[in-house]
Amino acid sequence: MKKQFIFPIIVILAIGAFVGGLILNMDPASLGNNPHEPGLEPGQANSIPRGPHGGWLFSKNNLQVEVKIFETGVPPQFRVYVTDVSGKTTPLREVDLTINLNRLDRVDEIHFKPVGEYLLGDMTVVEPHSFDVKIHAQWQKQTYEWEFSQIEARAELPEEAIKNADVSIKTAGPAKMKTLLKLSGEIGLNEEKLVHIVPRLDGVVKKVFKDLGDRVVPGDALAIIESRELADAKINFLAATKQADLAKADIERENQLLANTSRMLDLLQKNLDLEEVYRGLKDLQIGKSRELLIPAYAKLSLAKSVYLREKKLLKKGISSESEYLLAEENYKSGEAKYIALREKIAYDGQWAVRQKNRTHEMEKLNLQTARQKLFALGLTDQDVDALSNQNEHAFTKYELRSPLGGVIIQKHLSIGEAVKNDDAIFLLADLSEVWGNIAIPAKDLKSVKLGQTVTVKDENLGIEAQGKLTYLDSIIDKKNRTVTGRVVISNPELKWRPGAFVALELVLEERTVPIAVPTKAIQTIRDWSVVFVKYGNFFEARPLELGENDGDWVEVLQGLSAGERYAAQNSFVVKAEIEKSSAVHDH
Repeated sequence: MKKQFIFPIIVILAIGAFVGGLILNMDPASLGNNPHEPGLEPGQANSIPRGPHGGWLFSKNNLQVEVKIFETGVPPQFRVYVTDVSGKTTPLREVDLTINLNRLDRVDEIHFKPVGEYLLGDMTVVEPHSFDVKIHAQWQKQTYEWEFSQIEARAELPEEAIKNADVSIKTAGPAKMKTLLKLSGEIGLNEEKLVHIVPRLDGVVKKVFKDLGDRVVPGDALAIIESRELADAKINFLAATKQADLAKADIERENQLLANTSRMLDLLQKNLDLEEVYRGLKDLQIGKSRELLIPAYAKLSLAKSVYLREKKLLKKGISSESEYLLAEENYKSGEAKYIALREKIAYDGQWAVRQKNRTHEMEKLNLQTARQKLFALGLTDQDVDALSNQNEHAFTKYELRSPLGGVIIQKHLSIGEAVKNDDAIFLLADLSEVWGNIAIPAKDLKSVKLGQTVTVKDENLGIEAQGKLTYLDSIIDKKNRTVTGRVVISNPELKWRPGAFVALELVLEERTVPIAVPTKAIQTIRDWSVVFVKYGNFFEARPLELGENDGDWVEVLQGLSAGERYAAQNSFVVKAEIEKSSAVHDH
């Protein structure tokens, strides 16, 4: 019974030993699914057997090659060890070997020559080592080919995923790089748009309409002050207005009298009889000159008629010569007095007009002075024009108004408080523009010039602005050895707050570089600084040799070609996808 069980066991052990011997004598590359035989799909690098040098091991018929990317102490290079299947070294000069690396953007064709115990490739295997590999060998008139894929630092993202992740794509090309001087500074008020508001007169505060932080526009009422000084100024203005009106009426009347007097003198010059003169001067206002001149004219006319009569009588011998001479004397004397009176009346009329004009001009000047005083106290044209209709009890009411728009940043008054005409009761600032005050070290002054571009950044608020350097102080601060510079910052939304400390970048120089990428596009994988280039739906990490960095752009010296497209914004999404894909550095 026991012998019957022992025999089958011996048979099973013998069969097992035979099969084990066959397995041990088989070609290692023939175990499992060998992807390197002709007609089979290429395999992945991590599934390929390894040779004694740690490289990928391929065999066919009697030829065996070990492909190794060697990168210890030298730039990455292909080294290929060639033996027969028994491990015996094959003469390297008999082997013609080529490796094609099919990358996303190109094909690298690598040729080999014997160096010592291996074949050495004639091209550096640049990172990333992500490619489809085609090995082509000729030995003893036979052709050998193997294919496999070595993929790392690569991920596939469909367009929809790119859009959803807001990954923006840019094309590599030139950019302007800036040589920057990084400085510190402080936001300050624009002192050209800062005003201390004073009441301009003594008084007592009755109402206050605005408080700290309130925004005002030009003409807004800030407070009401009761002032006797204002009442006096208003009364003086009204009195001056009436005096000016009276002076104006006087000069108008005097001009009319002068015109009427001139008409009277013209009529009398025509030697008309008194009846015609009376008719010509009817209803005219002439004044005292009529009272003086008309009787003189009548008397002269009478003396003239007597003289002419006596002259005729003398010629006829009727009258004596003494009577004639007396009549002539009376006539000449009357004529002289009449001419003198005419001249005096003409002169007095013009003099009276000049006097009235002078009085009128003085009253107008007094009125303008009184009006300007009201303007100086803050009243407007409309306020002044309305004074004649204003109740007397409102004469003391003074409305303090804002001369410009801005924000109230200081307030020094309260209801019932007595204020003086020079008290700074409000401080008003127009914050639509602020100053960035820059502390420029004296040692850097040789590089700083007016007109240079300045970038201002508030790290706490996450805001920045650009402007031009518009001012450099002429004096170096003795304590910190700096010079104050200034940039004007537009602030329509009032985001920039005076007193805040800011970082500033002064652009000393600009130059154009052939290729640059935004700093936010740079990511780190292993010990590489990379961008992720895009070909189709594939993104691949591209190690870069970087040059200067101005904070916004980084110069690319090597690793990226003009025209290549890369992830510029939210590139960390691509990095996460690559890390998730577990594509490792497997050589």
